[in-house]
Amino acid sequence: MPDAARFARTLGALGVLTLLLNGCATETRTAENDFGDSGYSGMVSAREYGYVRPATDVVVMERRTAGRADARGDLWNRVRSGMTLDLYADARIDSTVERFRRDPQYLSKLSQRGTPYLHMIVTEIERRGLPMELAFLPHVESRFNPVATSPKAAAGIWQFMPYTGLEMGLRQDAWYDGRRDPLASTGAALDYLEQLNRRFDGDWPLAMAAYNCGPGRVAAAQAANRRSGKPTDYWSLNLPNETKQYVPQILATARLVAAPTRYGLNLPPVPDRPQLEVVRTHQPMDLNRVASATGVQLYELQRLNPGLKLGRTAPDGPGHILVPAGTGQKIGKKIGRVQVMPAMASVVRSQSGPSRTATARSSTAMQSRAARAERRKLHVVKGGETIASIARANGIEPRALAELNGISVREPLLSGQTLAVQATDDSALITHLVTTGDSVKTLAKRYGVSVKDLQRWNRLAETRLTPGDLILIYPPGRAPTS
Repeated sequence: MPDAARFARTLGALGVLTLLLNGCATETRTAENDFGDSGYSGMVSAREYGYVRPATDVVVMERRTAGRADARGDLWNRVRSGMTLDLYADARIDSTVERFRRDPQYLSKLSQRGTPYLHMIVTEIERRGLPMELAFLPHVESRFNPVATSPKAAAGIWQFMPYTGLEMGLRQDAWYDGRRDPLASTGAALDYLEQLNRRFDGDWPLAMAAYNCGPGRVAAAQAANRRSGKPTDYWSLNLPNETKQYVPQILATARLVAAPTRYGLNLPPVPDRPQLEVVRTHQPMDLNRVASATGVQLYELQRLNPGLKLGRTAPDGPGHILVPAGTGQKIGKKIGRVQVMPAMASVVRSQSGPSRTATARSSTAMQSRAARAERRKLHVVKGGETIASIARANGIEPRALAELNGISVREPLLSGQTLAVQATDDSALITHLVTTGDSVKTLAKRYGVSVKDLQRWNRLAETRLTPGDLILIYPPGRAPTS
């Protein structure tokens, strides 16, 4: 009997163990079926706990643990950990997701194009405590292409307009365009996004929309909705069609990165380590010499440093260049004393400010928002006035004046209409930085002055201009007589 009893107890224990093992296997399969992505295997089932989506605190903790334990060091784990925005059950996002997923290489191309810059962008976003969805802005803006230029002269991976770039401290002169510098422009773009987020009371979709079409346009759309008794959130506003698609593209990309295999896509890993190094020196550096010193192909250095217009740093220094990780020390041995450090946006922010030739304009642009607000005034439109003539009289670009008031540069003005005006300085002198496509004729039309005046003020013999030139535009009654 004792033997029989022991045998029965053994059989019972084996049965319980079998049930437990079967149950564990079933739950494991269920989790995989629910979320379809091995990166999300730690998520809590919505069915099990009754949530519409998994509990956020559990997901974030488990993702971060998985990211640290990942032997591959995949940067996408940090990206997923830092996503904090609600992905919204909005039809615009859903349709964008479906459109993107029709390209089986969509996420593969995202990984490939973003690899050189993503580590630097993700690190800076984490340092500031911002939502990681912002890392997808340069993908939507330029596909991470630092030489990208829009028809409206926006440039770089973050697509800064010339005026906005100067406002955010990005130096632009004959030697250097900070908008095309991936490091300097990343710091400036996140500064700008933080400003927009504060302006729109912490609402990130509104801040991202303002990044695309301008804060004035978003504010005007909100004001129109208030007058009609409508909500003023991003999804309710009447914005330009491009802006209506802009935020859904960012959030749709975030959704695909969050669970790629759920949507039948492959997301190649991005190494969780710096891909680039910054080399700083007080003496001029030429990319040809750097190529010889490091063995890095010249075209590769040119690709990494499109902000250097002439292929070398400015002679008045200090300057910096980007090189592939692991090659910076070779420069010091061949060229001289240099400082080498991992590529981080904060490393070059102090050098991306205005050049000495543009001090009059950009020093004002670098003042605090509070100081600029104190100089804001209202202008009542008189008969015959245009955006160009009012902007010129107040020393600002027509595009900036239009953006400030949420209207188009070409929009006709009505007598008695009130515009907000923000003068740049007491003299109201405009210093225009020439970009590709500018000519004396186009600038004369933009600022509402004559070609002869522009030529006289700037001692120009012809109507062609060179990118990087600085052109002076004087307000009425204050132009030099000779």
